Amino acid sequence: MPGSERLIEVPQPPLTYRITSRQWLAIDVASAVLTMVVMMFGLRVLHGPRFVVPTPDVAVATAAATLPVAVRRLWPVPVLAVGTVAVGYLTAMGRAPLTTDLMLGMASYMVAVRLPRTPAVIALVAAEAAILAGLLTASITAHAETVMLHSMLAAAAMWFVGAGVRERRRYRAGVVEQAERQQRDEAGRARHALQEERLRIARELHDVLAHSLSVVTVHAGVGRRVGATQPAEALRALRTVEEASRAALDELRRVLSLLRSDDEPGETGRPGEPGLALAPVPGLTDLDGLTTLVQKAGTPVRVDLTGDVASVPPAAGLTAYRIVQEALTNVVRHAPGATATVRVSIVPGGVRIRVTDTGAPAGPVTAAEAGGAVAPGHGIVGMRERAAIFGGTLDAGPLPGGFQVAAFLPVQALATGRVA
Repeated sequence: MPGSERLIEVPQPPLTYRITSRQWLAIDVASAVLTMVVMMFGLRVLHGPRFVVPTPDVAVATAAATLPVAVRRLWPVPVLAVGTVAVGYLTAMGRAPLTTDLMLGMASYMVAVRLPRTPAVIALVAAEAAILAGLLTASITAHAETVMLHSMLAAAAMWFVGAGVRERRRYRAGVVEQAERQQRDEAGRARHALQEERLRIARELHDVLAHSLSVVTVHAGVGRRVGATQPAEALRALRTVEEASRAALDELRRVLSLLRSDDEPGETGRPGEPGLALAPVPGLTDLDGLTTLVQKAGTPVRVDLTGDVASVPPAAGLTAYRIVQEALTNVVRHAPGATATVRVSIVPGGVRIRVTDTGAPAGPVTAAEAGGAVAPGHGIVGMRERAAIFGGTLDAGPLPGGFQVAAFLPVQALATGRVA
């Protein structure tokens, strides 16, 4: 669509950034040769073409003042040195036209761009001193009437332009480096937080389940071995297995409650309350209650749930619920006052989830009014990890005028009815 093409259109860099090094070299060569011909033969086109034949010393000095500029990008300091000596000589001879200022300025500009500040300043001072020597020589000879300061001014002016360009490039390089460093730091923090969360979950699950499952395994083996000969002992073993399993289930619920967000309500409906471990595991049938809480926070929500909810396994239903919950939490935190839409489709291949919002309005509602300062978190990373457990995918990114979270949980075999 035309709108999408405008969104992905990349601005074109300036012309100076698109010219290659060989093209710059060709431009320098053409400028140096053309200027040398014009200066050496004094070409004029007004009032008819005419030219003059220079003396050998003037011809050599003119060539030295112009031709080296062709390689100013390769050897900026030698080019400026040769050009300055030649211009100083031509100035002393009263043969330094304004065209020499172009070549001298190009050399001075390149020195200011390529060299650090201190060496560049020294090079400028030396060039100005050489030209000044030529001016003084001309002032005490017969060429005093031709003495002018245009060469010194041209060299200084182009040097300051080059110094400004150098500082601008350094600033832009520093900004790019800082942005890349920040991206690396943020990526490192995200990976560290993800590793810590995984380690925390693994540690909690190990502490909860290791002992209980060991007891279950031992007593189940005892019951199997003595079931035929000692029924009473087998029953005691099965009772122990039942008690250990119930205890493990209760502890597992408590661990999962600790891993949930502190902003989630407890049984009484208030955040941070204990007793959440005793609440049933939420699923897709609890989306209405979730949206009610979000709407109380000031975010209108519309839910579209299609398909057989009863055919979704509890683990997949819990994961889908958590993804929707985190996506709506992000809407409340980062786009207060926006309208959210939740679409959950249960298809033969799995569960599709799409949560979109209209973006924060331009009205008086602010993030601070919606519950404090908004800080970047790892909610999207957590949602993506939940989807990856089922081999699914999750994409999150901005839309024109809003944000979208889209996930798919590929449940291979959807059960018929609920699992007890």
